[in-house]
Amino acid sequence: MNRRDFLKHSGCAAMGTTTLLSTLTSLGAVNGAMSHKKFSSKEAVVAEDYKALVCVLLAGGIDSYNVLIPNGTADNGYSEYAATRSDLSIAQASLLSLNNPQCTGFRNIPCNYGSFGIHPAMTGMRDLFNSGKLAFMANIGTLVEPIMNASEFNNGLKKIPDGIYSHSDQIMQWQTSVPQSRSALGVGGRIADLLNAGNVNNQISMNISLAGKNIFQTGENIAEYSISNNVNPNNVGLDVLPTWWSDSGLMNDLRNTSVDSMVGQTYTNSLKETYSGTAKGAIASFDIFKEALKRVPSLATQFPNTSLGNDLAAIAKVISVRGNLGAKRQIFFVTYGGWDMHDGLATGLNQRLPVVSGALKAFYDATVELGIADKVTTFTISDFARTITSNGLGSDHAWGGNSMVIGGSVKGGKIYGAFPRMDLNNSPQNISFRGNFIPAVSTDELYAEMALWYGVSPTDLCYVLPNLGNFYSYTPGNYPIGFMNFNGTSISTDDKPQSCLTY
Repeated sequence: MNRRDFLKHSGCAAMGTTTLLSTLTSLGAVNGAMSHKKFSSKEAVVAEDYKALVCVLLAGGIDSYNVLIPNGTADNGYSEYAATRSDLSIAQASLLSLNNPQCTGFRNIPCNYGSFGIHPAMTGMRDLFNSGKLAFMANIGTLVEPIMNASEFNNGLKKIPDGIYSHSDQIMQWQTSVPQSRSALGVGGRIADLLNAGNVNNQISMNISLAGKNIFQTGENIAEYSISNNVNPNNVGLDVLPTWWSDSGLMNDLRNTSVDSMVGQTYTNSLKETYSGTAKGAIASFDIFKEALKRVPSLATQFPNTSLGNDLAAIAKVISVRGNLGAKRQIFFVTYGGWDMHDGLATGLNQRLPVVSGALKAFYDATVELGIADKVTTFTISDFARTITSNGLGSDHAWGGNSMVIGGSVKGGKIYGAFPRMDLNNSPQNISFRGNFIPAVSTDELYAEMALWYGVSPTDLCYVLPNLGNFYSYTPGNYPIGFMNFNGTSISTDDKPQSCLTY
């Protein structure tokens, strides 16, 4: 086994122990220890402005075809939707109207409908869309390469992601954007590998999690900095540090990882030493955070008292003291679960969608109040969409679905991608009698556009997104989807972008 594979699979030293211990210490990030990858020189360029990405994972697979809904009569949109969704359909009179949504299609796949509404419980999202601050990504999902229709899928002409109906596979692949691998690094982690050096204070990772250990923020040299939403100067979410021997979970992980390893004892000693160093680093980071949070301004924006609302309120507080933390780039991760609704779908959506809408609207309003709305981009991801047809009580696992992107730099008020035809007999993207759509837009294209806006050089895009070359090749002024406003964004074109290789 070569050194790279050993570090990758055993988790020895820097990356592995940092990632493992980040959850246990709550504030874990040892940046660059035993680094074994040389990155582009552009990673060391200090960013001149602040930008943040906020990833909201709706875990469980949201039924996003009851979030964004065809609402027209001339194109038979609503009638096709209602006929196919049957008992799952929402009454047309209760839909919240979207003002003149443009949906032009994507990659020669038509959008099919010209008028849309959204779920009646999402007034905040309706308001953001109609004010041009929210965009929908229609029929987006994990892809290794473009699949244009059901024939290509059924005849095995294109590579298919691993486990397209599996929660564990798809929730991972949305975070890695490498759907042919079960051991890839996260998109946010790779971005941080490249840009973390641009932050003034490297004692705190640019990746901050409100959901503990996660794949999205795991890089080769960067781990998440994990906090709770109880963010105040006296408590920044630092849990009591466990003693080495009392934590049976850590010992189990250690034992399992060390089985059949000739260097098991060496690994044990290394991990103990790294744990000690990480614990000390966590306490030092705690002190930095504690001092910074003494300067959190009083916000007039009221966040709903929900788990997601409290998480996003905590993120707003951290962003408000970005200068005190020495942060010019930050990536946040939060999870709001409970979307695996095989039954009780109508009730479940009525309960959970208002939480999402209220929290996201309050968070955007807070960025406006802080004067950085154009510096923060928030986006939702989920395992997968759900079947269009009903199982009698709810819907089941499917593939391509709809997601949201919010922010002052988002070209909102539009639907990007290609919303699939609800008449399943006439839908080229449908691969099942249950209504299961091949994604028209890949996660690579979503992440690539945000990465360019965020400051990743075109030269480094293929480190962040190894499959990107199957979907997109950068040229100045040409962006993967077109939903971000790049005014004032400096994109380095010194070097020719490298070829994307299979991960």
